[in-house]
Amino acid sequence: MPFERRSRRTLLAAVHRASALGLFLCAAASSAGAQGQSRLWYELTVGGSGARLTCDYCAPARDVGAAAALAVGAYAGDRVRVGVELSRWTYRDQDVRERIKGVGVVAHLVPDPKRGLYLLGGAGWTAYRAGEFAYDAPRITVGLGWDIPAFGNWVVGNVVALDAASFGSLRNGGTTVVRDVGLSAVRASVQLRRR
Repeated sequence: MPFERRSRRTLLAAVHRASALGLFLCAAASSAGAQGQSRLWYELTVGGSGARLTCDYCAPARDVGAAAALAVGAYAGDRVRVGVELSRWTYRDQDVRERIKGVGVVAHLVPDPKRGLYLLGGAGWTAYRAGEFAYDAPRITVGLGWDIPAFGNWVVGNVVALDAASFGSLRNGGTTVVRDVGLSAVRASVQLRRR
């Protein structure tokens, strides 16, 4: 039980830090807005994700389930967006519901605004649950996306990203079952973003 409480405190601290960063970004964007133009952006992505745990005893197959993410942030320049992202994934394996929850800071680098392609990167925290099993670890995110103007300030597009976590332990209640476990999730999603 003490290990489980410590893990929850660590996850709660990560959520608080990400929320504080998001508030800071929103405040900075509000003061930096020029001529009534908003410097804030927010997006919703929905799609599928193939996730798998990596360890000596883990099944090698990826479980493909529904995934969604919500992000909000500010423009750090004409070609850089920075924000906070909350993500979820779920998959049902017979009688067990598997879930992944993530929180992190993301950045989108736009090499050429006319083409719509952008690079995605970030860091955060991932929590995996399946029945009595639990896993929490830091994660990195890399990927790319494609924007297509839709209407007004809205864009639609595609996102392909890899979320990778490592250095965690798979636990059953308060007992560590396997150490040095990794978790990876490959996401393919469609997005709707207000710029």
